[in-house]
Amino acid sequence: MLRRYSLPDPRFLPLGRHDPREKESCLWWSGSGVRVHIACRQMEIEATVNARDHAAWMGVMVDGAPVARFPLINGTHRYPVLAGMESTVSHDITILRDSQLTYDEDGPVVLNAVYTDGEPAAPALRPLLLEFVGDSLTVGEGCVGPRSGDEWRTVFISHMPAFPTLVAEEMNAEKRVIALGGWGASQGWDLNPDSRIGRIYGQLCGPTPGGNVPADFPERPADAVVINLGTNDATAMSSLEGEKKTEAEAYLTECAENLLCQVRARNPHAHIVWAYGLCGWQVKDQLEKAVAKRRADGDGRVHYLALTDCDGDVGSRWHPSRAAHRRAAREICDELKKLLT
Repeated sequence: MLRRYSLPDPRFLPLGRHDPREKESCLWWSGSGVRVHIACRQMEIEATVNARDHAAWMGVMVDGAPVARFPLINGTHRYPVLAGMESTVSHDITILRDSQLTYDEDGPVVLNAVYTDGEPAAPALRPLLLEFVGDSLTVGEGCVGPRSGDEWRTVFISHMPAFPTLVAEEMNAEKRVIALGGWGASQGWDLNPDSRIGRIYGQLCGPTPGGNVPADFPERPADAVVINLGTNDATAMSSLEGEKKTEAEAYLTECAENLLCQVRARNPHAHIVWAYGLCGWQVKDQLEKAVAKRRADGDGRVHYLALTDCDGDVGSRWHPSRAAHRRAAREICDELKKLLT
């Protein structure tokens, strides 16, 4: 018989940016969810979502390894997440939001309850916290699906095989993600000046109804923050010429520096790594200038990391493949290990 555990519950560790004052377990960002230590044969969840067009996808991980992925149906429903497990063997079970927010949602995914025949226990808190700030690369767009999958659909977005998840598992770290496909440091891929992460970094989750409020709640400060932005800025600026392009390049450096300042304010002791290059290095000079300016102003814990270009190694949506994400994860881990040890 399955027992119902209403969330939030102290035995279920909340993951990702969330307001601890909330009376619901709200999954705002990619990778947000809960983790629990448990021995059980079966587990189900009850979740609520309201979106007009796109589907929110959930993921399940056992001891850090992906084992399941499924879409949510509009409204409140129960879903099986584990079955046929060995009831005497304990594991860390993570239930997370695997796809990014979809802009047509009336609010966040709400994880109402977990049903299980096991006895939940609070999992061990990992010693490090890593924060990832970025765009479609960070949320894992293109990490699942065929190369022919070119529609913007959440079925082709999976955070579990993306580099932030891989890095966090390798570093034995908790993870917090603030990332949106199509957004940049200074503007979106379509020249939209509002689609810049710095505009909403200080909010709970600006683009989702109910989330455009200040992040005035305490968060565990990150030990390291990895920023992967610039790809969409480069796409936008590729359509500009002459003085307009020169102005856009200077504005990118200004916005990147501003974002670094915001990140530093919320994570006072973190190493901040601007990791760029997975889809080319078109704006590396502007990003390196921003990092150099912060270092010149006395912040020696800000760094620039050049990632290897995926060089056409792509999956669905013409985004970097899983192999490219694994390579980027190795490069980021190598950098973080040098900085944090």
